[in-house]
Amino acid sequence: MQAVRIRLLWHPQAQFAGYHIAEQLGLGSAAGIAIRCEPIRFDQGGITALKAGDAEMAVASPSHVLESDIASGLRFILAIQQESSLVYPVRASSGITALSDLAGRRVGVWPGHEDLELRWMLKKAGVPEGAVTRVPMANTLDAFLAGQVDCAQMTIYHERHLVEAALGHDALRLFSAAPFGASLVKDGLVVKHEWLAANRDIAQAVVDAVLEGWSLAFTDTERALAICQRVRPDMTAAEHRAQLRDIRVLSCRGATLTHGLGYPDPEHVARALTAMRDLGMTAPGVRAGDVADPSLWTAAPSSWRSRTWARA
Repeated sequence: MQAVRIRLLWHPQAQFAGYHIAEQLGLGSAAGIAIRCEPIRFDQGGITALKAGDAEMAVASPSHVLESDIASGLRFILAIQQESSLVYPVRASSGITALSDLAGRRVGVWPGHEDLELRWMLKKAGVPEGAVTRVPMANTLDAFLAGQVDCAQMTIYHERHLVEAALGHDALRLFSAAPFGASLVKDGLVVKHEWLAANRDIAQAVVDAVLEGWSLAFTDTERALAICQRVRPDMTAAEHRAQLRDIRVLSCRGATLTHGLGYPDPEHVARALTAMRDLGMTAPGVRAGDVADPSLWTAAPSSWRSRTWARA
């Protein structure tokens, strides 16, 4: 069996249900591949792992791709979530009622080029670039709860649930990028173009298996949750269930409805490029269509690219 390592963007959990299902059920075995899901390494991001040859694929965003030094050599080949998963909570008692109130405040962000959406959202809201102190940290939840930051970058399917459980829903005010037209998709499957060119059949088998895994995740929920519980037993069944429900909502949007599950919409890349240019960042000399490559998705079995589950 040919092992294919997929570096995840976080620890194993329902956020990656389709990948875990593909691995645990051996969905690529008929094609001779064995998918291996590897958790995040804080000393080596997913794009760096691809560059070093320590993983064949990585769950990463278009922003990760474009902010890397090898953007032209990467391909964005799948996107399960089709909408930004990020929210930015503040305490209701903080006096922060608008994004402009964050001026002079501290915002916790994940390290490694994870704050492009936040910066774009603030710019569109009229907040000067240097007015907010962005504090990189691996765990934005604990820092927010401890009062080390006034606002923190969080996902709707993980940290948001935990902070609401700790403080109560009414104790929070949530900001998001959508009202400012600054949403950027967070997760996607990325591969080096060089590796893809030399291993296209293997890559196709992985894409087929992952799409099958996500189809199962959304149509056979109990089986999916059992697998998520197996790979991450320290999370409760209720936590996995809530997370998978939120991932399904994020996936039942945009290109899923117009094209089908997993379509790597070039628009996601185009928006990240626009964000970089709006912020005065040096954007790589690539076009969205150069980075987003739907060819593997198009060649996958139509049954795994279906959007019928989205109407259920």
